[in-house]
Amino acid sequence: MTARFLRAARQRIEDSCLARGILYPWWVPVIGHLAQVACLVLALGQRDALWPLDPLLLTVPLVLAAPVAQVGYRMMLPWWLDGLGALVAVGWLLSVVPTYDTFGPVDAAPAVLAFVVAEATARDGLRPGMIVAAISYAMLGVAAIGPGIIAFPVYAIELEVGFVVGAMLLWQMRALLAERGLRESAWEQATTAERERIAREIHDLVAHSLSVTLLHITGARHALGDVASGAVSADDAVSEADAALADAEQVGRRAMADIRRTVSAMADGPSSPQSLPGASDIAALVREVDQAGLRVDYDERGDLTQLADATGLGLYRIAQESLANVAKHAPGSTAQVSLSVGRGSARLLVRNPLGAARGKRADGQGSGLAGMHARAAQLGATLRAGEDGEEWLVDVRLGQRSLELPCGHTIPGLGRLPGAAASGAVS
Repeated sequence: MTARFLRAARQRIEDSCLARGILYPWWVPVIGHLAQVACLVLALGQRDALWPLDPLLLTVPLVLAAPVAQVGYRMMLPWWLDGLGALVAVGWLLSVVPTYDTFGPVDAAPAVLAFVVAEATARDGLRPGMIVAAISYAMLGVAAIGPGIIAFPVYAIELEVGFVVGAMLLWQMRALLAERGLRESAWEQATTAERERIAREIHDLVAHSLSVTLLHITGARHALGDVASGAVSADDAVSEADAALADAEQVGRRAMADIRRTVSAMADGPSSPQSLPGASDIAALVREVDQAGLRVDYDERGDLTQLADATGLGLYRIAQESLANVAKHAPGSTAQVSLSVGRGSARLLVRNPLGAARGKRADGQGSGLAGMHARAAQLGATLRAGEDGEEWLVDVRLGQRSLELPCGHTIPGLGRLPGAAASGAVS
């Protein structure tokens, strides 16, 4: 029963702090209010007001009114009303001269003011804290002139210490809020970057497979159209169409398998590493597109093993997206792909005649082009995509060898370190 009550009280205190935008642990306000009550009881004892019952005992509910209203009844009190009860209680106590022989020569009532100043500063800000401190100084001055109090400088220092402690807690809370905001912002940026990376991967898989499938379907349609024109026999046309549709089916099934594998790896993580395509797979990519009906000439120069795995994957995806764009915007044209790897540099060129596709993508705002630019930026490479005379040109240049990081990004200007872990697998 007691444990349940304490848990409920703790939850009430934490909810009250969060409602006011306060990040302090629950025990900070509890210690502050208990300290006020303890100092108040000492001040009452110094005035022989504990027993027999004295009207000064009403100062106890005055001090406890604000925390009880906020925690017990979930009331949001303004800062000036929050500390009003404690200020009235201390003013009442200071109007009565204590019997210093009972608990020593120093009055405990001004210590309550120090805690009130610290609480107002830490909870509501520097300006409310300074106002409460000024009122407290005025009360001490009136008490020193009127009823008379001993050790006024000690009480003044107590108020200053309370204000400084409250300011320290306030700045600490603001620093925590700023840190939490930066952490949430960094998390949102990382989430956005990961979402964009996943979108690019899915886009590359779907766009390429659909482009190749459409090429096969177009080939089958042309084969059937040749029958009507009498260019080929029906048997040959059916055989050619059947082969094209079978290839389209194969490409579609392979694309579905790749998408499932990619989504599964992102959701749960694969049971074993799965290799990703690299620069050496661009030749197979070109053959696949060429077999689908889009004539592509490929030229490869240099040692592709010099490229880091992440660099090879990026070049492969850019080549894949470029060929998908050719199949989409100029399906009846040809394309030339060249990859050259030199000492400390690499260059990928994909070009095709513009023809009827002139002006369709000259703005460069398509999602595929944006994805290629993003991949090039990750590689530390420069990418130019646009019209070059009578051709559409995609030109990717890596000026120097790059250092591959475990996260998949590369740092341009550094070579691969001996024994560096490859990132050409997803785990």
